[in-house]
Amino acid sequence: MQNIHPITRADISRGTIIITVGMPYASFVDKFGEKHSDHPSDWDSPGPVELWFFELPWGHKITLEYQISIDQCNIYLDLLEIDAVLDYLQLRAYEFYLWTDSIDYIKKFHPETQTALQAHHLYRLDDNGNCILMQTYESFRVADYYRRLYEERGHKQLYSVERAAEEFGLTRAC
Repeated sequence: MQNIHPITRADISRGTIIITVGMPYASFVDKFGEKHSDHPSDWDSPGPVELWFFELPWGHKITLEYQISIDQCNIYLDLLEIDAVLDYLQLRAYEFYLWTDSIDYIKKFHPETQTALQAHHLYRLDDNGNCILMQTYESFRVADYYRRLYEERGHKQLYSVERAAEEFGLTRAC
């Protein structure tokens, strides 16, 4: 995958299992490359696992734990940028499960890790003055990553990121 940077286990906190994806091993390795680590002795997981550690382009560090015996991957996240991770890694075509108990636990007992999670809109202002909402993202850093990505394409349009204001009953006036 482009713009996904392998990191080491030392570069990342373990996080919490948030997503499980059913995916054949061969497809998984085609997508993510060779494993970064075999099942470490201190890794609490049933059955044999292989591990991958990545930093996504907007700075989110993730652990992928592939359960060899059951052809599924657990994705450990520190922040609940779930949609961004699923979309960027192109995993929506596979059957996936969200660990709602883990999500609720993080929200309740670790709210400090979620302060950066406020919905942000990515807007495009074209050369005719039309302001179009392109997408809403889970955090500023994800929205800003996609803003930079579009700007690097060299089109004449301008892109901006703004905090979503629906919770305040406001709409954007371009």
